[in-house]
Amino acid sequence: MVLMAYKFISPQAVKGKTLAVRLDLNSPVEKGKIVVSARLREHAKTVAGLSKKGARLALLSHQGRKGDGDFIPLEQHAKALAGISGKKISFCGWQEDFVSAIKNLKDGEAVLLDNTRFQEDEAVEKSPEEHAKSPWIQKIASVSDFFVEDALSVSHRPHASVVGFAPLLPCFAGPQLEKELDALEKFGSAEPKKRLFILGGAKIGDSLKMIGFLLQNNRAEKILLGGLLGELFLKAGGLSLGERDAFFSEKGLDKLVPEAAEAMQKFPGKIFPPLDVALDEKGKRREIPAVKLPSESMIMDIGKKTISSMKKHIEDADFFVFNGPLGVFEKKQFAEGTKEIFSEFKKTKKTGILGGGDTETAIQALGFSMHDFYHVSLAGKALLECLSGETLPGLEILK
Repeated sequence: MVLMAYKFISPQAVKGKTLAVRLDLNSPVEKGKIVVSARLREHAKTVAGLSKKGARLALLSHQGRKGDGDFIPLEQHAKALAGISGKKISFCGWQEDFVSAIKNLKDGEAVLLDNTRFQEDEAVEKSPEEHAKSPWIQKIASVSDFFVEDALSVSHRPHASVVGFAPLLPCFAGPQLEKELDALEKFGSAEPKKRLFILGGAKIGDSLKMIGFLLQNNRAEKILLGGLLGELFLKAGGLSLGERDAFFSEKGLDKLVPEAAEAMQKFPGKIFPPLDVALDEKGKRREIPAVKLPSESMIMDIGKKTISSMKKHIEDADFFVFNGPLGVFEKKQFAEGTKEIFSEFKKTKKTGILGGGDTETAIQALGFSMHDFYHVSLAGKALLECLSGETLPGLEILK
């Protein structure tokens, strides 16, 4: 990935210009109220920065999926953005005259349009040229000078609000996306033998695909595992997990075991499942060597030997990628693995990327700040796809 291949809004003169800006304000919703997320806070910086330069901003974002409880309008997001950015941000629903709302903006002002998924079907993936024919995209483009993509987290989706403006407007990467691309370029320039991946979390299908790509293409030397992904590779190594086996069966994850076993055979000495695990025994933590499995107790975290081994590998690395928590960090007694590795990254000030899944939630829950680390990505699946060498439609339009 070469930054020179992309166009950035940062050097552009935007005073008096109208920018259609695609953010990702998608936030957790509890009892009908949004929980202010890192995504919302970081995109608020983009809004504040562009507003300060005198741009007029038509902001676009989605929230939730149709049929889910978090599929709500964006009025709360507009208020939160205004509060964090310190800028005037109005809200406009799709049933209102949103074209006039954009045209009437003054320098430094912004309007957040409603949930883009009220307009677009996320299951419909078309080319930029096809999406550009959508009436709502054409209306916004007719009163805009530039399109700014600021969210890596949506760049893997060929949706109308992500790629539909490309045939109609000059397209640029925003400040937050520029940070993401800069970190990915650092990854690309690091010596492959000095790249370290620590992977956990629950979305093991995407991670398994990435592992295959990284090792097949010599893009990583060592891949250390925790969480559900670590358990998958323990099963692939011939171990029965005991109580956890039922979960794998219920979720249909057993079908991934042969693929994981094949990866271990094909790339010996490069994939490191947990050496030991922490079990939940009546609410208390008990650690056992992985070879002592199966157990009637549920696996909840990696153990101390695994933590110690990971720390040694971190010392030898020049660049790390951490994706997904290593245990059930929501429970204090099983947060040790994730917390210890976060502490090691903070202490050693290693260059790397943390991101994906519940990583950002874990960072906050365990008392860390995003500023404790080199880069915390706001992307999940899109980050994995980037690292897996896949083409992202939302980035292609910026070249």
